[in-house]
Amino acid sequence: MLPRPDHSKAASKDLSMPDEKRQNVRSPCRSRVAWAYFNKDEVHAGQLRDFSSHGASFECFQAPLQGTTILLRLENYPSDCRSGCDEKMVCPWPRSMVVGDVKWCRGLPGSGPPLFGIGVKFHLPT
Repeated sequence: MLPRPDHSKAASKDLSMPDEKRQNVRSPCRSRVAWAYFNKDEVHAGQLRDFSSHGASFECFQAPLQGTTILLRLENYPSDCRSGCDEKMVCPWPRSMVVGDVKWCRGLPGSGPPLFGIGVKFHLPT
């Protein structure tokens, strides 16, 4: 599991978009993920921050290139991915495997090895 960086207000602000463009509500989820450039063998570990039906953000020690296509795979489904849901509600689930484009990548402040926040917009079936 990745070490948790300082998520103070300053750190959280680094991940926020200056002009919010999201059209879907994000759900928090701290699942481990693996990602790779599409059709490449090298796999990197990361940790999901949040997700929606159209995208996700995650943290990783490797910074993918903005605009590239990646494959993102969930390693597990922790219970916090459904926090606030009860058995009678229709609750979102993160996709177990998805292809998407890296829309943004930003360094996260803190000590230790560099850590990056990454935003991905999913390729959705039409």
